[in-house]
Amino acid sequence: MNRVNLATADSDYLKVTSDRATKQELDKDAFMNLLITQMRYQDPLNPMDNQEMMAQLAQFSALEQMTNVAQTVEKQFANGMIGKHVSYEYADPDTGQIQYLMGKVDYVKINSGETLIGIGDKEVKVKDVKQVVDPSVIQANTSAFELIGRTVQGMVKQKNSQQKEEDVIVEGEVLGVRMKDEKPYLIIGTGKDQVEVDFNNVQNIVDKPTITGRMITATIKDIDGTEKVVQGVAEYIKISKEGTYVYVGGQFVEFEAIQTITNQ
Repeated sequence: MNRVNLATADSDYLKVTSDRATKQELDKDAFMNLLITQMRYQDPLNPMDNQEMMAQLAQFSALEQMTNVAQTVEKQFANGMIGKHVSYEYADPDTGQIQYLMGKVDYVKINSGETLIGIGDKEVKVKDVKQVVDPSVIQANTSAFELIGRTVQGMVKQKNSQQKEEDVIVEGEVLGVRMKDEKPYLIIGTGKDQVEVDFNNVQNIVDKPTITGRMITATIKDIDGTEKVVQGVAEYIKISKEGTYVYVGGQFVEFEAIQTITNQ
């Protein structure tokens, strides 16, 4: 049995915490300020060479052109994502915690020269998009029955703790297919919390699942506040606005409560 430390588990759709280093770039404004400062403090007895100044201005012009091209390409890429589902990195503005989420791109807008995509109630930088998934490609090349035994990610509607319906991302192994109104639904999980995912709502096929199908150990508290250890096979993952949960042993365990993940 190979033991894997939880800190090494990597999933595009699980909530994790990480330190984000500040990226510093020399943009065109900074370049121009450096040139002006250089001219202001030059030695009047030994002024800047005209050829050297022209070379620096040429570099500035090339930099500006490359920046404009990059912005145009970024806008075109963003517009091409409208209507598609993407996985993306999002920093919670209240806690600073990094989340990996999935959603449908509703619109694109430009804010202070930066391209942002709208996903539900969130606005995300294009650079934070990790993957673009077109569900129609999956449906066009795959039948529901071919997904039995595979791990998939899909979107389902479920009620939250306030009994309001919301979109929930589910990741787990497909155990079977159920036909309802001549439409295929993928069966994920067992017991009373078994999930049916509309085949048309499948977002991605996961080739290398990091948690589902593996043995996990977690410490949780029961209704009396007593801690107890839960161990079992992770049947599927559920990601909602309220948090990330793993379904194991007939109950949901918070992702943060997991201590170890091991191969069976």
